[in-house]
Amino acid sequence: MEKVDTETLREKPHKMTVDQKMRDLFHHFPKPDPSLQLGSPWLYRIWDINQKFLFLKNNMLVAAPKDGNSPDYLVAMTPNRGITPKDGNTFAVFLGTQDGAQSLSCGEPGGQPQLTLEGKGIMDLYNDGKEHKNFTFFCKSGSSTETGSFESAAFPGWFLSTLTEPNQPIRLSHQGGAEITQFYFDKVKGD
Repeated sequence: MEKVDTETLREKPHKMTVDQKMRDLFHHFPKPDPSLQLGSPWLYRIWDINQKFLFLKNNMLVAAPKDGNSPDYLVAMTPNRGITPKDGNTFAVFLGTQDGAQSLSCGEPGGQPQLTLEGKGIMDLYNDGKEHKNFTFFCKSGSSTETGSFESAAFPGWFLSTLTEPNQPIRLSHQGGAEITQFYFDKVKGD
């Protein structure tokens, strides 16, 4: 029998795939139950494939490179159990601000789908158990198993995206254009 070098195993942590991360989130947050109120969302560090991290600036989510002086900004995430995903590899989620007080929403005020932060608490959305399509994003593995995309449930074919230029607000766009629609994300805080 071959001897396994446990020191080497400890040095190389296992990278979870997007599907594994989503299954972990959904396992922790069962179907909303009024007798079982979960207190806080899980917090994630999210960045695009060009290494621009999402952070809050002037009440907007912006994507910018992180340097040594940049504070860590985390995005809140919970499952949306009130909506049925397209398939077993797609996960309906709510995204919100780090404090959980605001949630990312998709609307169509100027004829084209746009993102806004609304004063609806992410845990309120989760505990409500309703569909809330305008607050829902379908997360699915992207071009690699370590990246994922977030498609608007209210506007199919429109994805959370960043521009190639730094310090720009995140937006909705179609895949295949100049905008970046693939993201890495790591859980930083969660029960």
